[in-house]
Amino acid sequence: MKILFIAVILLLGFQLSAQDLDLQNKIQFVNSKIHHTTKGERLKWMDSLTRVVRFNTDLKYDSIAKQTIDFAISLDSLTIATNQVSELIRFQNNYLGTPEEGLKLFNTYKDKLNKGKDFSAIGFLYINVADSYYYTGDIDKSFAFYELAKSYAIKAKNDRLLGYANLYIGYNESDLGQFSKASISLKEASKQFVKIKDTFNILGAKIALSVLYSKNAFYEEAKKERDEAIVIAEKSNSNISLRNLFFNAAEDYRRVKDPRSQINYLKKSQIENNKISNEIISKPVILASLVKAYAENDSLSLAEAHFKTLEGFYLNNKTDNNRLNYLDAKKTLSFAQGNYNEALKYGAEFLEAQQGKGNYEEILLAEAFLGNVYKSNMDINNANIHFLNYYKIKDSISSVQNVKSLAYYQTLYETEKRDLQINTQKANISLLNLQNKNKTQLLIFGFSGLIVLFGGIIIYRSFSNVKQREQAQHKFSQELITTQEQERTRIAKDLHDGVGQQITLLKMKAQNSDQTELSVLAHNALEEVRSISRDLYPVTLAKIGLKESLEKLLLDIDEETDLFVSVEIDDVNAHFNEIDSLNVYRFIQEAVSNVLKHAQAKTLIVNILKQSDAIHILIKDNGEGFDISDKNKQNSLGLKTMQERINILNGSVALKSKKGEGTSVIVQIPV
Repeated sequence: MKILFIAVILLLGFQLSAQDLDLQNKIQFVNSKIHHTTKGERLKWMDSLTRVVRFNTDLKYDSIAKQTIDFAISLDSLTIATNQVSELIRFQNNYLGTPEEGLKLFNTYKDKLNKGKDFSAIGFLYINVADSYYYTGDIDKSFAFYELAKSYAIKAKNDRLLGYANLYIGYNESDLGQFSKASISLKEASKQFVKIKDTFNILGAKIALSVLYSKNAFYEEAKKERDEAIVIAEKSNSNISLRNLFFNAAEDYRRVKDPRSQINYLKKSQIENNKISNEIISKPVILASLVKAYAENDSLSLAEAHFKTLEGFYLNNKTDNNRLNYLDAKKTLSFAQGNYNEALKYGAEFLEAQQGKGNYEEILLAEAFLGNVYKSNMDINNANIHFLNYYKIKDSISSVQNVKSLAYYQTLYETEKRDLQINTQKANISLLNLQNKNKTQLLIFGFSGLIVLFGGIIIYRSFSNVKQREQAQHKFSQELITTQEQERTRIAKDLHDGVGQQITLLKMKAQNSDQTELSVLAHNALEEVRSISRDLYPVTLAKIGLKESLEKLLLDIDEETDLFVSVEIDDVNAHFNEIDSLNVYRFIQEAVSNVLKHAQAKTLIVNILKQSDAIHILIKDNGEGFDISDKNKQNSLGLKTMQERINILNGSVALKSKKGEGTSVIVQIPV
């Protein structure tokens, strides 16, 4: 190894003849130290040399790094070895574009490196390994290593590493359409970076979170995160961040049809971009957006002036992206000028280019544009063709509020997956019924008992005295809640101890007799029974606490339905005992169930925030809403039961709803 290392050094000396003298002197100095030291001291100087030539292919960084890794392992210096492998993988991921080589390197050394005790070093290594898997398209393994990095960050109590892990997990979740999970991960990342005052990554997390909200039409939430990021970016003079934030704001104002604000923020974005030296990538994007905004809002002279600048830029730099921006601006300006043939020409070219990229939001807008041009040109047949295409795409992505990043084929995949889950559940239930008829009857009778109890509420409506009726109602409701929980607990226990055990025995017999299909069905049925049991009585409350149990409940709903759920829950576990926690959990469970059953909503916000004097709960949907004055709605058993749960906590409940504008449930619980 020594001979090999000296050979590399000699090669360096040859290649450095034209290098900067200071750099050459530094390398020569470090080389001399390597030659005249042994073991630990030599390793320190070899480690220093890698930092001097880091990421420089001409200086054979990768070769020197590998020799340093081997030497460090031979001396059992696993921290240095781990850091060197981590940096070399990052080099291969981000500079060479060869993540597969990074994975080969990791697989070569992982068994030795995993014996190390430096949890931070191992955690950062796993971050880079996760990146390698991400770049190679293996998202599952990418997630797994980000989660491993997170676990090591917790072990090491390393806030920076924990922030990175949450940030990258959030990016992955956002890419995959797991929006509720992504929002939680990005919020956690932001908290970690705030804790260590890492301004750069605070901005990264907040910008990502604001974009996530924008994608899902939560424009108020997006603005909140974006405004906070703008303050930080202004204080740190981050022109790049400000440019991006202002541009994103302009896009949101475009979507909500506020052209004045849109143009204002585009101007701000342009000003910040002009402050960035050699920044040419964003210039045509901003110019094209300004052309369109002015043209669509009857400011033709300004639109034409900006287009002239854009056209000159494009003619000097004809990249694919610049062409797209040029076509987008040209078609819109031509339409505003009344030149329909030209608008159709450039509109068709723009549509074809976007179809090749698979950008479905842009395809959607391009189809609508062509439809409007044909309509203005009195060509109704062609207009209808493009409008039909527009509505087909719009319908495909409407379940997530026209999410920008969600493709049509992803929607189809989720639909197919949901259908498969439904069919599997039906098969599981059939097996459950076949093997456990007696327990099924017990379950039915148990729920029948609950229905009888619910029906008892009618008795109290016959009381003539209003005050007596209210008192009786209150007492009965509290007794009903207690009885309901007792009944749920009993049924859950019967399912777990009785039905669950029988299916477990069936599964074991199937496995022992090599009946694979029956074994799989038994396994699925067992999971279904456990799921029903958990719904009847949330054992997670006692195990992981109220905050974590609610997050799991809401994340499951987000993944298993078309509803997009935004979750923000402070740590309120210490403020509630076991009974109170159960009442809060049931209240939110019932409120969310009402949204799923009746609201026809696409989005749901659940916030539980801790303040000095009270716990504030907000459950808000964008569904159909209802007439708040409707006495039948006000007096429904479900709402009465929910009210009583909060009364037990000495809290208050306010219900706000209007037809077509969604529903909000606002709770305050004193602490």
